[in-house]
Amino acid sequence: MVLDRLLDVAERAVKTALRMGAHQSQASSFILDAALTRYANSQIHQNVAYRSGGVSIRVVLQDRRMGDIEAFTLEEEGVEKAVEDALRIARASRPNLDFKGLPEPMPWSPLEGAFDEETSLCTPQDRVQMVREAIETAHARSPLVRAVAGNLSTNSAYFAVVNSLGVSARASLTTASMKTTVISEFEGTEGFSTAESYSRRVGDIDPAQLADEAAERSVKGVKPVRAQPGDYEVVLSPLAVRALFSYISSMGFSASSYQDGSSFVRYFSGQRVFDMKLNVKDDALDPRTLYMLPVDGEGVPKSSMKLIASGEALPEGICYDSLRAGRENKKSTGHSPPPIGRRLLDRPVPYNVIVEPGDSNLDEMIEETKYGLFITDLWYIRPVEPTRVVLTGLTRDGTFLIEDGELSKPVFNLRFTDSMLSALSEIPLLGEEVKTFETNAVPAMKLKKMRFVGVSTY
Repeated sequence: MVLDRLLDVAERAVKTALRMGAHQSQASSFILDAALTRYANSQIHQNVAYRSGGVSIRVVLQDRRMGDIEAFTLEEEGVEKAVEDALRIARASRPNLDFKGLPEPMPWSPLEGAFDEETSLCTPQDRVQMVREAIETAHARSPLVRAVAGNLSTNSAYFAVVNSLGVSARASLTTASMKTTVISEFEGTEGFSTAESYSRRVGDIDPAQLADEAAERSVKGVKPVRAQPGDYEVVLSPLAVRALFSYISSMGFSASSYQDGSSFVRYFSGQRVFDMKLNVKDDALDPRTLYMLPVDGEGVPKSSMKLIASGEALPEGICYDSLRAGRENKKSTGHSPPPIGRRLLDRPVPYNVIVEPGDSNLDEMIEETKYGLFITDLWYIRPVEPTRVVLTGLTRDGTFLIEDGELSKPVFNLRFTDSMLSALSEIPLLGEEVKTFETNAVPAMKLKKMRFVGVSTY
């Protein structure tokens, strides 16, 4: 019912645009149902839910002048006004000579397992019970646990896309996520740790397991010591690996960065720049990814694309939408962002990234490390030199010294500044389990060397 309505809205928008003088037109209509429960100091402090809907419209005139607009309405009068505004923008614009035309229709098929009814019907009471379980589990772990914080969200998204060349597609998706951070205290010092879980099914999220994992590391994290800056062997939890690959994939494999010269793939294609064990793909059809969708925001069918094969960054892994593809006389790879969240993501990037697993686990990685660091998570990451994937950032929520194959002492957070071409050039071990996060699914990872240049005061 929802998808039928959205398809009707998109079809009417395209017909209206053509009637008003557009040469080509595309419309993507959407509805997002989102619910969020936040908690801090071991109690819920916010419980909100909202529904948003609207339509994104693109019109193209005969001379390739274009107008794009997003309107948060699905009513006929509001959509018609949005079309008028898009045409007004197009007539006031210069021709876009990169534009070669909207995508032609291609066969696509709906995906099983992308939408979960239980998640779409999750109530505030359901979320409260999950949060209560997390808080009680963490406090039961140790009297040192002082506070539990985090958030739990459930979302249902629906969109339809139609264009004047015959594209007609629709999709729906549910997502659920939970983050639990535990703060412990002992003799005036604090220990922090966090755990996160993402799935298209809220039933897959285990609040007790997340809280227990975060509480265990949080309690171990009290009374941190100072570790000296330098090069360390590191064991990265999946959370930390997630953080790194969010930047590596978006910086390196977007057509935007490739065309503006900031992508490392432009300079190192055909070379093995990473460890041979590293294999990465972008695949919205793989059940391990969160945003499992059959088509992109332009109705182009999604497909599996290799980004890194046996350590080699592949130029054929560059992700295009129709506009960026037109600049190089190529075809879209199906990476136009869906209309939901388009304002935050306005360029083609791989957001279904999967790092293929190895045959190890975190315990083995730690046991195989004579002297190094265990890192739970990384944050405040910023690019320093994109063409060499030089990143800087901080460890967070549980950083420990590894000595003789054991976690020995918690340490104050450290700042790293390093080229990922160097850090990922030697990966002795890869985890056998792939964990799903928002835009990627990754295993734990041991790196032979990562450079740390400073120490935090906390």
